[in-house]
Order: sequence, then structure tokens, then C-alpha cells
Amino acid sequence: MTDLRLSLAGLRRHPVLLAGPAYPEVLSRLARFFEVEVADDAMVLDRAVLGARLAGKSALMATRTAGIDAALLQTLPHLKAVCKMTADHADVDLAACSRANVMATNTPDLGDGEPAQRQMALAAAENVIAVFGFGRAAGHPPDLLNADLRCALGCCY
Repeated sequence: MTDLRLSLAGLRRHPVLLAGPAYPEVLSRLARFFEVEVADDAMVLDRAVLGARLAGKSALMATRTAGIDAALLQTLPHLKAVCKMTADHADVDLAACSRANVMATNTPDLGDGEPAQRQMALAAAENVIAVFGFGRAAGHPPDLLNADLRCALGCCY
């Protein structure tokens, strides 16, 4: 019903690229707010493929990438969030993200096992949801790395 109301209003859901484990509960949670495209996380280790897959996307959820930097961000005017499903964010240039108004998040390291990885993916999904102003943490992703963009929605001014 929501998709019908959106299309009648001439709107669509924000497109998100998920490059990592596509757990059913993560996809279900994201599907409430976004149009999700799933990519093999190995594919986004190639810079050209990453740029092509992110074209027109509003957010990236990934375990690893070929690198998010100023040159790539210049080609992605719609990108608003890069949410890592890991604690590591060395492949994300935070200063470049801030200059491009792209919120970057990571997740706390919960361990190596599958249950921990599942929880990290769910935490990353909540970060994406919060970046776009949805959910309980609307506009305040709990794991925001570039804090200079906190309150980018204008709710705190």
C-alpha cells in the first residue's frame, strides 16, 4: 500500500546499495523505507564497478569498498550516507564525506561469528534509517563518524 501511495504522489523510495551479507531481517527492515539493491561485496572492491553501482544511489551499506574518497564522491551527487557494517572505516575518507555532506557511519565490533555479523548489519541498517530522518534515532545516527554533520536535518538549530 505504501508503494502505491508513493507512486501516486510521484515519489519513490531512496535507492540503497547493500554490498555485504543480505540477512533477511536487514532487508526487511530496510525495505520499510528504501529500495534496496544487493551487490556481491567482492564486486565493490573494483573502483569502476563501485562507482557504476552507486550511480543514482542515496546510500551505501558495505562491509568493504574500493575506497570512498573525494574523486568518487564528486561523481555521486545523490549519495547521502556511507554506512559500514564493520568497525573498520579506513576505506572511507571522512573529510571528503563531510565536504560532500555525506554522513559516514560504522558499527561497533561485536565479534567474528555469524550472530555478531548479523547484529552489526542490523546496526548499520539502523544507521542508514537514521541518516534519512526515519526511526527512533531520526537524523542522529548513533555511530556517526563525521560528527561535524550531526543534525544535518536542521532539527538541532
